[in-house]
Amino acid sequence: MLVSAFRTGEFEGMAPRKDAAVLRICDPTDAWRAEGRSLAQAGWGATLTLAFWDMDSSALGVKGHLITRLWGRNRAVFEALAGRLFGTDIPWRPFIAADAADIAAFAASLADKGIGEVLVVCRNGRGRSGTVGRWLARRLGARFATSGDEREADHIRETLDRVAGNAPLRIEPTLTRAA
Repeated sequence: MLVSAFRTGEFEGMAPRKDAAVLRICDPTDAWRAEGRSLAQAGWGATLTLAFWDMDSSALGVKGHLITRLWGRNRAVFEALAGRLFGTDIPWRPFIAADAADIAAFAASLADKGIGEVLVVCRNGRGRSGTVGRWLARRLGARFATSGDEREADHIRETLDRVAGNAPLRIEPTLTRAA
């Protein structure tokens, strides 16, 4: 299996494949909720669409950091509380534990789908997609390909490790029978 990080512009020209999964990371200001449905309908083997900034919750101050740590596992509660503190008209959305749990569940779901490649896509194809892609590659026991940028968002990796662990999944390769 191969895990690759891509910029949004590179990904948009790709033809959907049933043997490829897509984890798309949008900016919170994008119209991203419909994106997940359209990727799945386009014919990709498996899809997950999330929206968060490449920012640590400490950028939101003490209150933001506490809300993220205490209620980050419940996306609806987190967004309601943070929305009251920071308003709904600013792009304040950090990576939270609920995002990490969704990514871990997505990785685990790939075992029986015949997926040979996982494409991790974000605007620049570096920080968010690179960090999540490297974590997925370790988790899936796969190779990781990137554009050469080794930048990693430590807070994203640490949250993934804290919520989902860093031990590789035991995914058996798909066996094909001779006719």
